[in-house]
Amino acid sequence: MPSQYYPKLDQETKSIILDDQEFHHLARVKRLTTDQEILINGGNGYLATARISRLEKQSAFLEVLSIEYHEMLRPRFAIAFALLKSHHDELALEKCTELGALDFFPLKTRFTVREEGKNTRSRFESIALAAIKQCDNPWLPTVHPASDLKAALAEIRKSGYTPVLCSEREESHWLQDLDYGPDLCFVIGPEGGFSEEEFALLKDLPHIRLSHLITRAETAAIAISAQFQAYRKSGTVRNSVI
Repeated sequence: MPSQYYPKLDQETKSIILDDQEFHHLARVKRLTTDQEILINGGNGYLATARISRLEKQSAFLEVLSIEYHEMLRPRFAIAFALLKSHHDELALEKCTELGALDFFPLKTRFTVREEGKNTRSRFESIALAAIKQCDNPWLPTVHPASDLKAALAEIRKSGYTPVLCSEREESHWLQDLDYGPDLCFVIGPEGGFSEEEFALLKDLPHIRLSHLITRAETAAIAISAQFQAYRKSGTVRNSVI
């Protein structure tokens, strides 16, 4: 069931007070009442079942009934994506969060068609939070600041990921041809593609193809997230580096 967010949740939590937006959603949107049970999401691996013991004007008081810790799935994966027009990047971030991405690296590239706004990152963070609450994903992803490709590649590696380019130029290598061991960050280009200068920065990365067809950028991000979930679960990714 959709959950409420409480980032201080841990194994020792016995009671919770929800206020501000979380209280508004519980009391005004869901219209829950006392004695009802709800799911609490810590965004840090913990999910708890709690009972509403008291509702006040601006706060809800909860009694924690049970807590479970969910290990982070390994290997991890992340998505680096260009800012997209019509906020299609928000759709990609939402769906990739639902599929378990743990980091997002927004890109400003030569052919990026949308400028970064002052609220772009906070908007992405809000969407990611809403997504984990909706699908009971216990791990809230990190949204990194938007940056150019060179800086993003450095940040991706600093965060412990091996960057992998998803490219329609690639003809023979697919996800199953990658090394299954390391954490991977899939790099998705803008609708207009990367410039030749940017491709020069990417030339030494593993390159994979996602589909026999050319996909939109947001579709590519969602597709590789779903493919990675399937291969991680089955363990069929080869233990070799392309």
